Amino acid sequence: MASKLSKGFRELLIKSGVFVVLFVLIQIITAGIVADTTLPGDLKFLALDDIAEAALFMLVIFIGFNREKILKVKSYSGEYGIRIMSFVLMMLGFVGYFKYKFFLVNNLELASKYIYLFTFIEYLFLFIILFLLAVVVFGFRFCQDFSKEHKKWIFYVLVGTGVVYFLIKQFQNLWIPISRFVGDAVNYFLNFAGTSNIYYIFELPVISFEGFVVGIAKTCSGIDSVLLFTGLYLGIMAWDWAVLDKRKALMMYFVGVLGAFVLNIIRISALVMLGAYVSRDFALGVFHTNASSLLFIIYFGIFWKYTYKWMKIKEKK
Repeated sequence: MASKLSKGFRELLIKSGVFVVLFVLIQIITAGIVADTTLPGDLKFLALDDIAEAALFMLVIFIGFNREKILKVKSYSGEYGIRIMSFVLMMLGFVGYFKYKFFLVNNLELASKYIYLFTFIEYLFLFIILFLLAVVVFGFRFCQDFSKEHKKWIFYVLVGTGVVYFLIKQFQNLWIPISRFVGDAVNYFLNFAGTSNIYYIFELPVISFEGFVVGIAKTCSGIDSVLLFTGLYLGIMAWDWAVLDKRKALMMYFVGVLGAFVLNIIRISALVMLGAYVSRDFALGVFHTNASSLLFIIYFGIFWKYTYKWMKIKEKK
């Protein structure tokens, strides 16, 4: 199968893997300073993990509708001078970003007064840093050609990410009874690994495990994972509607949603154990932000790989 892939597409796969590894590695390295520069909850009206899941949803749709072009992407190499310069600028961007975050933390009254402006500047910093990382890994010519060829889809992805993010936040309003169930399930499983207790602060389930305390808020209830699974599942269903057995597809949808919900319980249990035994900052920072999306990608890939053939309509001989 690999021999049938074009050189450009193989390079794209490798570079995409390098990009993801560097993206996670950067978060691990900066976990401590991120924890020191985190604003209070009432000054954070955007959730990065939910934005990541919404972007992932739109990215999968983009790949699905442009797979033929992506498979035929040409090879890009060289541009070492531009890559080095982009790396230096990215490092300077990180310095500027964290100096900016320290300024906000030390001036909370000012930050709260102009929170929308300061949030816009913060995300502009992050966007520029992310773009520079893309140039370092993929090269400037690739980024330039890609943006020209897919400029309409880039706009659709950006708008769609905002829409999906809004829908995720709306569905999360159902979080109270679901978070209670998730909290009870996590508490039950954690007691096999140590001493765990659950109590409630108003409607918020709080897990206390070996000195590590964490609340299961609406972003951890699992609703966003179910919504994301539903969106991707319906998207692929629409793509292959003619070749799928509808009854089998409906049956496997409920199986898949249940699996996504169980995966969320496993993820939160792992987060709590990491916080108790490894690092609180790592658990609530890097792991909390990235694990949901990464585990979901792995889960959905495995799920679809082993159910797709069974759901396909068998051709009559």
